[in-house]
Amino acid sequence: MLIILFGAGSAGAVCAWRTAARARRDGAARLEASQAECEALRQALAEARADNARLAGSEDQLQAIVSMLPVALFLKDPDSRIVMMNEACEEIFGVAFAKLSGTRGSAHYPPEQMEAFLAADRACFASRETWMEEEWLWHAGLRENRRLQTYKRPMYDRDGKPALLIGMCIDVTDRMRADEALQSLLRQLRELSDHQETVREDERRRLAQHAHDTLGQNLMALKLDAAMLHAHSAARHPRLHAHAGRNLATLDDSIAAVRGLINDLHPLTLELGLPAAVEWLLKQLERRSGIVCQLHLPDGDAHEHLTPRETWAIFRLIQEGMSHIAAYADAGRVDLTLEHGDEGLRVTLSHNGANLKPDGNRLVAFGVLTLRERVAALGGRVSCNCATGPSNTITVTLPGIAKREAEASRSMVTE
Repeated sequence: MLIILFGAGSAGAVCAWRTAARARRDGAARLEASQAECEALRQALAEARADNARLAGSEDQLQAIVSMLPVALFLKDPDSRIVMMNEACEEIFGVAFAKLSGTRGSAHYPPEQMEAFLAADRACFASRETWMEEEWLWHAGLRENRRLQTYKRPMYDRDGKPALLIGMCIDVTDRMRADEALQSLLRQLRELSDHQETVREDERRRLAQHAHDTLGQNLMALKLDAAMLHAHSAARHPRLHAHAGRNLATLDDSIAAVRGLINDLHPLTLELGLPAAVEWLLKQLERRSGIVCQLHLPDGDAHEHLTPRETWAIFRLIQEGMSHIAAYADAGRVDLTLEHGDEGLRVTLSHNGANLKPDGNRLVAFGVLTLRERVAALGGRVSCNCATGPSNTITVTLPGIAKREAEASRSMVTE
């Protein structure tokens, strides 16, 4: 057996060697771990760079797509500063995005318009819903105010705070001007139609008066002479007496025909007011068609404020409506009501016949259109409750004098 004895110094050297070896192993392990962490960091950095590149490409693609859209789009931050616009929006706003970027646009638009824009943005964020309104915008290039129809959608962050305002706008100025021109033309046509009706009614009244004063009086004079001849020839001249009697009958028929012509042209009862003329009209209709007609006057003074022209016009409207009911509704009873409501004079025609829908019947269609246009020329409206039975009604509402005068004044000022 070999026994080797070490001294105290040798034992310390062994311990130091072992400690150094252990330290070298730990250092190598830590170095490998550090290298692995560095490699993982390098991979993560490379992936982050690739994601950034893809994101930048996606943003560029999105910007390109938005720029090519024909609809004007813009984005605003919570303080109403513009952060993005496309080319279509630049054309509508009249200012390049480079000048508006990061600003509210106060330097390019009038203060009253800016105040309205900011108020609308605040209201949109507060509503948390899509906001739509029409607003005026000054276009510096065209040197005029343009009418825009704007849609806005608010966006919020995770905490529910305003983050972004997405907007889209459409220039409706040309459409608005076309609508105004069309309305102006329609108003002029209605005024022309009303003027023609007034002239026609004046001519009817003149012809009726002329027929009454000349033809009617001449026929009456002839009747008096014929009656005198008929009375004096009874005993001495039987043949002359019989001939005078036939002439009297012919004159009576002629006088009745002249009276009918006068009433068709311009009923004399119109001079007594609308209720009297309408009551006469209902009696004539009842006598000719057998339809039971009833006039209702809840307000006795419903007609007192009507001018002669309005009285004639309303009478013709009622006559038109009654003619259509008699011709197409196959009604057995008609109730006509004249009353003064909050909106003015209201004329209600109720009957128990078939409805007057214009579908498939050109005569009814033109009759209803004529009725609506005549009422519209007077500033009123027509409503129909086309349900077969007692509730089948035609209601004509005409504005009161104050409202008609106000609308006429506004029309003159607008033109």
